[in-house]
Amino acid sequence: MSELYESFPYLKSDLIIIRKMTEDNLDDLSEITDNDRVYQYIPPFLYKKSKGNLLTAIRNLGGRDFDKKKMIIAGIYLCEQPDKLIGLAEMFDYKKRTNQMTIGYRLNESYWHRGIATEAARLMVNYLCKDMGVETLKAYVMPENIYSQKVLIKNGFIEEHDTIQEKNWGTKEVSDLKVFTYTVL
Repeated sequence: MSELYESFPYLKSDLIIIRKMTEDNLDDLSEITDNDRVYQYIPPFLYKKSKGNLLTAIRNLGGRDFDKKKMIIAGIYLCEQPDKLIGLAEMFDYKKRTNQMTIGYRLNESYWHRGIATEAARLMVNYLCKDMGVETLKAYVMPENIYSQKVLIKNGFIEEHDTIQEKNWGTKEVSDLKVFTYTVL
């Protein structure tokens, strides 16, 4: 079994590829980050930044942040368009003591409701739990975001009874979030 931050993941299914972003993805990433509807239910990571800042982010996410074992933020691409960035696959907040990690995803609005988020979550679950040996995954969702909740349930996540509060999700200063957990049995 490989170590979690040994090499940047390259995950592929019949539908999508999850891999490191390149500088060529700048315009596609800008299209995602400039869309208020993409960010209505999620935290403002990379939100409405200048292209210069987004270019630095692409470099840091695939380099410095990964090398420092902070997070894995990868691009999502369709197999039929392997150079067009359509979303982000997010794996972060690894807690070694409890062998737990958090996942998230965001897609360009033009690609919603096509099963892409479900497939991206499936690939992340398989990679993290089967390939890397992570035992527990967490995901946090605003209650209004029913489609993201469905993505998680389709991938074996269970909704916890407790909610948490986080700052700056969507357009709210403080939001209640549903907690979903996937545990390797």
